[in-house]
Amino acid sequence: MNKRVTFVSETDGYYDPEKGEWIPGELDEKTLPCNANKLGIESTNQIFGQIDKKMSVIRLQRPYYKDFEYLYLGDKKEQKYQVKRQSDHRKGVFYVEGEV
Repeated sequence: MNKRVTFVSETDGYYDPEKGEWIPGELDEKTLPCNANKLGIESTNQIFGQIDKKMSVIRLQRPYYKDFEYLYLGDKKEQKYQVKRQSDHRKGVFYVEGEV
C-alpha cells in the first residue's frame, strides 16, 4: 500500500433566500492507502471486452462503502479518475480509466 487515493463526494449548492445568495456545494474528501497498477492488455480485454483504453486497478486494504463522484491518486490532485467497474466480491477493488 505505497500510494494514496482520495475519494471525493460533492454536496449540491443551493440558493439561500434569507441571505439572498447562492451557497456553493462542499467537497468531502477521504484519503486512504492503496496499491495502484496498470492493467495489461489481456486483463483489460477479459474484464471490459476491449483493448483500446488504458485501464488501471486500485486495491484498498479494507472495503470503502461510501458513495463518491470521483477519485484522485497521489497528493497532486491533477487528474480525476472515474470508476468504470467495482469488484462485486471485494468492495476494495476499483477499476479506473487511465494510467496511474
